Amino acid sequence: MMILPSRELMPIVRAALERGQRVRMTVTGSSMFPFLRDGDVVELEPALTLRLGDMVLVQTDSSDVMERYVLHRIVRWVDGAAFLIRGDAQLHCEGPFTPDAVLGRVTTAWRNSRPRNLNHGLWWVAGLIWARTNPLGLSLLQLALPSWQLGRRTQRWLQQFWEAGLTSQSEWG
Repeated sequence: MMILPSRELMPIVRAALERGQRVRMTVTGSSMFPFLRDGDVVELEPALTLRLGDMVLVQTDSSDVMERYVLHRIVRWVDGAAFLIRGDAQLHCEGPFTPDAVLGRVTTAWRNSRPRNLNHGLWWVAGLIWARTNPLGLSLLQLALPSWQLGRRTQRWLQQFWEAGLTSQSEWG
C-alpha cells in the first residue's frame, strides 16, 4: 500500500472527479465516527447537487503554504448559497463553504468488505438525523460507547473461546 500526502493525492482526485469518474479512498481519523471509522473505504462521486446530510470532501484551506481537506457532513445551509460542515463526532461547524470548495460526495462506504450506501436510504436518513440532533447524538454515543466496547471485547473473547474449543475437540477426535 502506498500513502500519498494530500498535496500529491488531491489534484489526482480532483481531476478524476471533474472527468465524472468515481474515486475510492481510505478514511483516516475519527471525526466521522460512528458512521465512518479510521480505515473505512469510501467512494466519492462528482457533487452535481448537494443536500443537507451529504458527506462531502471539502478543501477547507487553499493557501500556498498548506492545503487542507476534510470529509465531513453538510449540517446547515447559509442563505441557500453556502453551507456549514461538521464531523459526526464533533461539536463545532466549519465554514461557510460554497459548492466550488467540494471535490466530491460520498456515495458508499465499506467496512470489513461490507458496503453501506450513504447517499440515500436508511444510512443517509440516519446520518441526517444524527446531524440534526447534535449534540444530543454525541451525548448518547458517549453513554453507549462503554457498553458497545464491552460487547465487542466479549464477542472477541467468546470467538477465541469457541475457536479454542474446536481446536481441542479436533485434537481428541
